[in-house]
Amino acid sequence: MEGIEVPAMITALFLMFASVGAKVGTAQLIGRMKHQISHVSSLKQEALSRLKIVQSQKNVAVQNKGLLTTKKIKLEKRFNRIKIDMNDIKEDEDARKQRSEIRKIE
Repeated sequence: MEGIEVPAMITALFLMFASVGAKVGTAQLIGRMKHQISHVSSLKQEALSRLKIVQSQKNVAVQNKGLLTTKKIKLEKRFNRIKIDMNDIKEDEDARKQRSEIRKIE
């Protein structure tokens, strides 16, 4: 029996050291993975915060564009009204000139 016990004990001891080594290696891999996960998570949070900033800037730009479009429409309407008034004034002036010329002739 002693012939089998010594190699069995050596094999068991070797397997115990191997399992401890595997456990240490696994713990180190898990530690590295946790570090990588936290790094990726922080990058994700940073990207999301930048995205929120850009979205808010875009919303402000869209709102400003809407306001400018509204102002442009109002100014175009006002310009058209003034143009019509100018044409009316010009027509009145032309009519006045014609009447004054007719009076001069008579």
